[in-house]
Amino acid sequence: MSDVKCRCTCPGATVWVTGPTAADRRGAAYALAERLLAGQRRVEVLDRLNDHDTDPERIGLMAEVLARNGIVAIVPCAEDGVTAVRERHAASGTRYVEVCASAPECAQSAEAVHDLLTGRR
Repeated sequence: MSDVKCRCTCPGATVWVTGPTAADRRGAAYALAERLLAGQRRVEVLDRLNDHDTDPERIGLMAEVLARNGIVAIVPCAEDGVTAVRERHAASGTRYVEVCASAPECAQSAEAVHDLLTGRR
């Protein structure tokens, strides 16, 4: 029998983007996605505003599944529910990072995340 596990060579990850306003979170998420796409990375933005009934834990589960399969899942979401998402990723060994879109060093944070995900760091 053949092994049917994913053979993706790119490590996936979940990037959870927090911040005080939805506009800040979404802007940072889509800017990071564009940078990663330009580098030929597989990226999916799970934008909560497209589905108001989706809770953070459900989005976190979707992000984890994508990340385990070599996709960078970017989630612009408030901090509610983030603890459960963080714990779930840790338990499964799935790469996870949080970025605050309102931090004064936001540009450096985005650059650091980009470098981490592209292997430059």
